[in-house]
Amino acid sequence: MQLSSVDQQQLQAQLSVLCARLGHAVLPVSLALFSGGKLTQYELERVQAAPTLYQQAHALLTTCLSKGECACRAFYSALDSEDQNLAHDIRSSLPAGLPEGLPDLSVESESDEQSFPIAVEETSTAAAEAHTQSGVLQEVLSLLGAVSGEARLNVCELGVVLGLPRWSVRGALLEEVGVGDGDQLQALVDLFLQKTQDAPLLLSRVRQCNVQRAQLSERGCLLLKLLQEADALLHRRHFLQAGSQDGVEQHRETLETIFSFLLWDCVAQTLEVPAYESGRSVLAYVAELRGSEAVDDALLQELEECWRDGGAEALRQAVRVLAQILRDLHPLRDSLHLSAPGGGTYTCHSRRLHRVTRFQGLPARVIRKAGGGNALSLSTATSEQDAPSLARPYPELCLRVARMLELVCPAAGDVTGPRDSAEVTTVAQRLKVTLSQAAFDAEVFDAGMKHRVLALLEYGPARLAKPPLMQLHLHTLSALEPYLQQGEHHSFRFVLECVQMLGGTQLSYAERTRGPVAIDNGMEEVYYFVTSEPASFLVRVCCHGYARECRFEVRKPQCVRLTQHDWANLEGAQGHEEHVVLAEEGGSVWVRERVVGWLDNLQANAHRGDSPLHDQGCSFKVTSHGSECKVKFIYKNGRISASAFTNCEVL
Repeated sequence: MQLSSVDQQQLQAQLSVLCARLGHAVLPVSLALFSGGKLTQYELERVQAAPTLYQQAHALLTTCLSKGECACRAFYSALDSEDQNLAHDIRSSLPAGLPEGLPDLSVESESDEQSFPIAVEETSTAAAEAHTQSGVLQEVLSLLGAVSGEARLNVCELGVVLGLPRWSVRGALLEEVGVGDGDQLQALVDLFLQKTQDAPLLLSRVRQCNVQRAQLSERGCLLLKLLQEADALLHRRHFLQAGSQDGVEQHRETLETIFSFLLWDCVAQTLEVPAYESGRSVLAYVAELRGSEAVDDALLQELEECWRDGGAEALRQAVRVLAQILRDLHPLRDSLHLSAPGGGTYTCHSRRLHRVTRFQGLPARVIRKAGGGNALSLSTATSEQDAPSLARPYPELCLRVARMLELVCPAAGDVTGPRDSAEVTTVAQRLKVTLSQAAFDAEVFDAGMKHRVLALLEYGPARLAKPPLMQLHLHTLSALEPYLQQGEHHSFRFVLECVQMLGGTQLSYAERTRGPVAIDNGMEEVYYFVTSEPASFLVRVCCHGYARECRFEVRKPQCVRLTQHDWANLEGAQGHEEHVVLAEEGGSVWVRERVVGWLDNLQANAHRGDSPLHDQGCSFKVTSHGSECKVKFIYKNGRISASAFTNCEVL
């Protein structure tokens, strides 16, 4: 078939006749376009999901029209390759009014026009709408600096930033949407426009939003890159055409290895003390993750159901679900997960688990010397796809990790082979012996870091020869060096337990922006809050850490909540300089001690008067001057204090 520079015009002119006549050719043609990169996974699945052949053809053709001349040309080429007879029939007559030089493809006959008068109008309208949405999507991609095939954004979080409910965005993204940012953003744009029909509003909000809130950490991006390898296996042609169970079984071992490694990493990211057991199943990891409040239980339940099903489509859905779990666990910023508010109270937990240990760290120069040599290059290690090339840097990688860990505690017992041997079995033995010592127990050394080092041994290139896996192992090495260095991060951490909003305002975001920092014989951290409007709210905080090898946890000065009626009866017996009233709302009063011993006196008086006191931990009142503010929390001399950092007042 002779191609033309105006294939898009031709396709627009022949839209309805092609919808009517494409028939069973729509699937192989769409598969050819997907294989050639002209359709995304999401677009392909949307074509396949249409209930009739006519609607499948309509979805395919309007998508090609929205993508422009190149996609339309690719459609005609795919049609010619798939069904030459149909292509010949269509080009047998050229309608009047089409530009000279078009391929000889005929518009519908008069009888066709009479058969589909409504469809012609609907498809033209739909094509125009698709073209508009495509333009909006391209501008959104440009504004965010997103690349379609990559996975560097938590698009669900972005949807929340843009004002949509989290449940609504998550539901759309898990509905047969690809893992890449392009597919996810297309689904988000479709959802936003479906709800608002307001493209300028969407673009305005994208321009104004803080995209870093939705960006992923480097490790998160690498984990998703490895998951995309599994996704690619499940979207090979034999899967798409028949959902072949034989095809699933052929790649089942590779899929299971990828899933088990990713879940191993999720365990390291979320559990205080991950369990180490070689050869565990995917479902065993899912069961272990149910003990973490950082992972949505509904996602784990769906992941378990999909894995138990084991069919091609169920496994593709498992990829989507695991992708969302990984995105939620790996934000670029040290943000807090906020629960749905109950009575204005948001419970909080950090999306990153910060383990507190007795480890004090080592001088940076000592660690660098142990690392030795030039840095192992990610690009060099992963530029070739064959297994030998991927395996080449692996022994040296393990050897460097072993040397660095032996700075903490040298390997005890008999280790066969020379100390500087890069032979894999020798290095693996060294690592196992080293990590088995008491110096690497959970209260002394970060259990998540230890778990990721063990993954080097459990998931070597001999077991899974995939470039992203080696990139992840190299990332573990690059993260180990700063972890081993001396610093406050080992033995101290503030924990925000909950935020009580006052006056009906909403808390939309919170993150740790600085710290911990040791200064003036104390420890400091700074937190950033975003609210729906200028607001007053109570922040409940504690801190824990190690001092002189002993663990401590502090929630002082203490705060209690009681009814306004009970407070009116008790207030007269309290010294005014010994307490501070933080807030009064909804018939309740929050009161914090100023003087040690005041709370004991209040409790005694409350007990005599049968007035219940509700423990509120260590709480501070923040009054912001705008929708954003920062608060500094300070631990010193066994007590916590807080002060305004930017744009607020703190009581």
